[in-house]
Amino acid sequence: MMIVRVAYIGTSKARAPIRPALAGSGPVTPADWTPVHRADGEQVGWVAPDGASGLVHPLLLTGAPLAAPLPAEDAGALLRAGGLRALDRRWWARLPAEPLRGAVAAGAPGPDWTWQAVVLVESSPTGCTVRPEWPGPGETGRAHLPVPVGDLLRAEPPP
Repeated sequence: MMIVRVAYIGTSKARAPIRPALAGSGPVTPADWTPVHRADGEQVGWVAPDGASGLVHPLLLTGAPLAAPLPAEDAGALLRAGGLRALDRRWWARLPAEPLRGAVAAGAPGPDWTWQAVVLVESSPTGCTVRPEWPGPGETGRAHLPVPVGDLLRAEPPP
């Protein structure tokens, strides 16, 4: 079993050191992403190079973009000011139509899965966990997504 650094949304928990993901465990945080921390040491996001422009992409802990590319100092300040707060909102993920019970690997959604409103429960460098925003009776499950999430987790509902 591997221990990874985890951000528990809305809580303050002791952190384990960041370790590389196990082989075959899905996407891994790219090596050219730089973690951004608050003054208290809490990781609040990542900055990723924008290529030749000299700017960086400010990214949330899930790998989702927070804003358009910015100078590195501005991107870091933006993440420190609101990177964790930006995670606390409605997101959209493809989940099975039947109520979630237990843990569901959602990194490769089935063809019959639908886009559903979800909230982020936790995030680490190798994955994040979501649950339905408004779970039905008995719907106690969670869905696990790899980080970076790419198109698996969206800020807006799909068309």
